[in-house]
Amino acid sequence: MDRDHRPPRVQTDLGNRDQVRRLRRAMDRDAAEVIRCQNCGHQQPAEAAFIGPRSTCDKCGTALHSCRHCVHFDTSKPFQCRKPVREAVRDKWKANDCPLYEPRLVLDATGKRLGAKGAQDAKSLFDSLFKK
Repeated sequence: MDRDHRPPRVQTDLGNRDQVRRLRRAMDRDAAEVIRCQNCGHQQPAEAAFIGPRSTCDKCGTALHSCRHCVHFDTSKPFQCRKPVREAVRDKWKANDCPLYEPRLVLDATGKRLGAKGAQDAKSLFDSLFKK
């Protein structure tokens, strides 16, 4: 093929490299499943929190046993629920006693970096450099 008539080069997607870099950074962190309040964003550990019909967010008081906090909540489905329900719940923010309720869990990967030394470890390492 003639040099002047070569097809243009396809540039690789640099966004993928950035995504991979961010994913590696996230994998280096301690992660935990949490229940995040859909109103204020406050997080509660999933294993420590029992969500009953009267459970509320510790920070803002929003009902956690509600449609908005359920894993089956989907605005594109009939009655905004992925499960077959007989009648719609009018206020999706209010507490209800739906037997199909399952709390929506999210992965919180904002914890400490794995393998990172704590402040106490760093101080002890520094002191060991200047032992008499």
